[in-house]
Amino acid sequence: MSRNRWRGSLFGAVALGMLAAVASGGEVTAPARGDSGDQVARLEAMLAAQQSKIDALEQRLLTAGAQNQDAARVEAMKQQIREVLSEREFRESLMPSVMQAGYDKGFYIKSSDDKFKLKINGYMQFRWTHYDQQSRNKYLMPRYERDDRTGFDLQRIRLIFSGHAWTPDLTYHIQLNSDSARGYGTSIHWAYLNYRFSDEFQFRAGIFKLASTRSQLTAEWGFQFVDRTMTDAVFSFGNGLGVRFWGHLFDKKLTYMLDVVNSLSSNGNRTITNDPAEMDSNPAILFRAVWHAMGDDLKEWLFEGDVNKLQSPALDVGFWYAFNDDQYDSRTTRIPFPVHRRAPGVGGFGLTNTNGLQINQFGFDAAFKYQGFSAQAEYYLRIVDPRRAGRRPFAPWWLLTRQADTTVQNGAYLQVGYFLPIPGYEDKLEAVARVGGISTLANEQEGVWEYAAGLNYYLRGPEAGHKAKLQLDVTKVYEAPISSPYVSLANVNDNALIFRLQLQVGF
Repeated sequence: MSRNRWRGSLFGAVALGMLAAVASGGEVTAPARGDSGDQVARLEAMLAAQQSKIDALEQRLLTAGAQNQDAARVEAMKQQIREVLSEREFRESLMPSVMQAGYDKGFYIKSSDDKFKLKINGYMQFRWTHYDQQSRNKYLMPRYERDDRTGFDLQRIRLIFSGHAWTPDLTYHIQLNSDSARGYGTSIHWAYLNYRFSDEFQFRAGIFKLASTRSQLTAEWGFQFVDRTMTDAVFSFGNGLGVRFWGHLFDKKLTYMLDVVNSLSSNGNRTITNDPAEMDSNPAILFRAVWHAMGDDLKEWLFEGDVNKLQSPALDVGFWYAFNDDQYDSRTTRIPFPVHRRAPGVGGFGLTNTNGLQINQFGFDAAFKYQGFSAQAEYYLRIVDPRRAGRRPFAPWWLLTRQADTTVQNGAYLQVGYFLPIPGYEDKLEAVARVGGISTLANEQEGVWEYAAGLNYYLRGPEAGHKAKLQLDVTKVYEAPISSPYVSLANVNDNALIFRLQLQVGF
């Protein structure tokens, strides 16, 4: 309502009041001069106040209308922008992809649309070893002795490239390895592609760690001891070249792996070569299943020990099986065999390959973590069946043992660890212990034992975990059945007391 209309209404009301007064009284007496002036002043003040309220109301109406119009215009502009950006070509020309870089558990480079990512990690182990070798070695000639050895090595110098391409479901992993065991020459350790169709089914192709022992599938920077057990050196199969079908079932409570590879313990076989004995036509097959009975974080099982001090118990139970009918692969698994001589008390072990043998191997394992305490155990059973016993080309196993029937080899170990409750070091100092044994049966039984204890100091606690740690351990081996530069076993049949100190740093 306009100002003039309000004023007209007011004057009309005053006039009506005067007429009503005349009608009721019959006569209107003119007010005194002073009273008339006061009434007019009051009326003008009332009119001024009313006009001020009217002006305020008009301003509020104008402001509200402007805001509504602005909101409508903003919404219309948003809709136009959405329609424009929905055109892919225009969007890419307007906002080209920008590379991003930084550090998140590794140095990374990725595209802004997250279609491509490259992550770089690495670690190195600096190791000091004292190998106290006793003169007694059943495999050596009488009065022949070997000296002790002490020195430094660089183990597992690793550079790792990983990430995804086109989609986070298509991942890749390339790992380069250089260490003392290879004379510090650099080689491909792992190289594979992995495609995730779903959590339940994934496909992997390339060179990867075979689905065998729990210890082998543990990250090599995540050991509680300086290295794996003697039993694992005998029964594990290392890396292979082939394909894997795997996934997580039942809300990630069950993990399965099925590997089909050229051969066990080798990633160097080639299909096309001028040597027909380079690789046989029989693939090796491995299967592993793990039931995650307690705990939800599967990444906990990438490493040993309860570095994160889990507040809820975590338990894993696993089973695996491996089969290989080895018809003279050029590179193959090393297995121990007992050596027996006519002299009383003389025995020992020798090493041979699996050429001409059919191998069936089973494994059972379990691991537990809770509030700084950890325990894991594995049992292995290997069945050796000489398929070329007495017929050419002869199996080296048969030539060395004259064992033509089926032979069984088994082994096991138990390993425990606990973070010591020392004030100021509760998250940094861990004590560990391990015992393991192997029995190889061929003609008669031979058995060996391993005992070990150690202390780990995690330099930055759970923040860096295993990637910044100092380790000290002592291992006693009675009559080593195998040699291994990683497990620090120099010679077959050595009775050795081994001291190791290792610094490991990774990023």
